[in-house]
Amino acid sequence: MSEKVEAYIVIAQQEWALDLGSNARNLAVEFSKSKPVLYVNPAMGIKTLLTQTKTAHEKQRLKISLGFGEDTVKVGENLWVHTPSTISYSVNKLKNLSLYNFLNERNGKGFFKSLNNALRKLGWHHDKVVVLNDSQIFTGLFTKKYLQPLLSFYYIRDNLVEHPYFKYHGTRLEPETVALADAVFANSAYLADYARKHNPLSLDIGQGCETDIYQADFTYTEPTDLASIPHPRIGYVGFLTGERLDIKLLENIADANPTWQIVLIGPEEIMFQQSRLHKIKNVHFLGSKDSSQLPSYMQYLDVCMNPQLVNALTIGNYPRKIDEYLAMGKPTVATETPAMKMFLPHVELALGTEGYNKAISKALLPQSEEARKAAIVCAKSHTWEACVAQIYSVQEQLLKS
Repeated sequence: MSEKVEAYIVIAQQEWALDLGSNARNLAVEFSKSKPVLYVNPAMGIKTLLTQTKTAHEKQRLKISLGFGEDTVKVGENLWVHTPSTISYSVNKLKNLSLYNFLNERNGKGFFKSLNNALRKLGWHHDKVVVLNDSQIFTGLFTKKYLQPLLSFYYIRDNLVEHPYFKYHGTRLEPETVALADAVFANSAYLADYARKHNPLSLDIGQGCETDIYQADFTYTEPTDLASIPHPRIGYVGFLTGERLDIKLLENIADANPTWQIVLIGPEEIMFQQSRLHKIKNVHFLGSKDSSQLPSYMQYLDVCMNPQLVNALTIGNYPRKIDEYLAMGKPTVATETPAMKMFLPHVELALGTEGYNKAISKALLPQSEEARKAAIVCAKSHTWEACVAQIYSVQEQLLKS
């Protein structure tokens, strides 16, 4: 580890307080094993201020955004969280590029002013910190201008420019943000190839997964709400969102195979809530579960699946749940995408209803112990430590040059 590096800053898409699994959070924790880390929450926007300040947490966040209260708190050994003392203009829908660019830079300037103040409070030097920007496209444009860190890295884990929120301005600005970075890290070959068009030093560093709680050889107690469901059970565990999951495919699989029980575990957004899936007898919604409960649910499924939509938003993403399924030694079926091919031969890949029917039928056949153990080894090799080691390697090369 270079002595030139005093600390790391992770500029995140997701608030630390949400306490959900996120790559930025995991990377921050891994960095903190060697150096101090400041995890930076996204700035509050005017739209959020007007519509989402009802809970105690939201009110506290608003108070900090207005400059009242402690904006930098220690949350762990070697780890701090900073909530920017600034309110951003909600400019995403502006079509006037000159006005948008002006206000977007004002947002960036306010964000980094708050961050610089936090560094001074911590006694850190801006020219001795390494920044990892977790796909904050618009803020990232101004990292070097207003922070001037030792190194600035961009991290890409989703094809965000295909998301409706990011598409208009993100399509033109992400290439600029990527080009300005000293290096770009991605969690799939597809996204690394995309980034490399704008920055030659773009690498696929893979994906980490917290597989410690997934112990395939431990006998868990079968959850009561799952025990009453007949076998075979074909399950999905995770957020149920129509933006990323193929609802029609699930309906077709359930209709075509009435003896299969489709078990969906996780919180639902509106598209799932309103879907025909709720009217199909062999589809079971078990709701959201604490992460500590998930291994017990997975253990008592016969096949685990990831019925992902194939679109511009999802085609390059790395579904963390695949590692979780494999770590539990479960036969797994997933939608075929470029990013998923790295899991072969441990996963059955499929496209469409017919492809899924065949792949699930094959996955329901007895699994050899050799294949099961190989799948577990594959999943357990995908660690955050391995991802960060690759970041450190690039960092050292850049600091020596």
